[in-house]
Amino acid sequence: MPGGQSWTVALTLDPRTLSHCTACGSLIEAGANFCPECGTRQIDRDHRPEPEVLVAPAVPDVPSAPVMLIMTALAIAALLVALAVGLVIGRVGTTLGDLGSSGGHSEGDAAGAMDAYAPLAEGWQEKHAHVADQGTQDDSAGLALAATDARDWIELNRPDLQKAADSADGDSAPLYDDLVAIFDRRAEVLADINAIGTEGGTGLGAANDELGELTVLDQQAAATTCQIAGVMRAEGDDPADHITPGMDLTCP
Repeated sequence: MPGGQSWTVALTLDPRTLSHCTACGSLIEAGANFCPECGTRQIDRDHRPEPEVLVAPAVPDVPSAPVMLIMTALAIAALLVALAVGLVIGRVGTTLGDLGSSGGHSEGDAAGAMDAYAPLAEGWQEKHAHVADQGTQDDSAGLALAATDARDWIELNRPDLQKAADSADGDSAPLYDDLVAIFDRRAEVLADINAIGTEGGTGLGAANDELGELTVLDQQAAATTCQIAGVMRAEGDDPADHITPGMDLTCP
């Protein structure tokens, strides 16, 4: 016993009030603080706190970094495939549309270029008419001014004229190049008429040759345009839909 002391504990015979020593296992009163046999201090079981069970919070399933990279790569790949398929379908649809009308032509190169050329041809008709009218007047200054105005108009529209010619392909391409050359020659003739008017000459004899050449150039342009009309028919287009009334042209 601790300190050489002896313990004398009266035990009841009621088993409901007995328990076992936590050290030696001897029977002791349920409420005893020390074991009468070995002296070990007892723990009050009735007031022993229940152990707290800690439950870890649920953690959502998050893919690991390598899995996330793979998933991202697959999503990007799927998007790229969808875009590529869309582009292919769009191109195929455009091609089928081109092949589905006019015997393989939605609108031929000759017709498309004529749509750009027609407004320029109409504009020239107005400029030429003004120069021709001044050529019948006894006014050298008016003749020079009309020629300068027409020549400046050609220079201003020359890029659009060339663009229209460049858009043509196949049999109509050289014909549109001829029309560009005709416009260039018109500009040269107009420069000569301007010089004549500046020097005091009038259309009453002084510029007759130049005015006559402008008329011949118009005839050449009309013949070339009618050749282009033939190409348009070969490409499945109706020239009447593209050669405008303002061009003052009738093709057989």
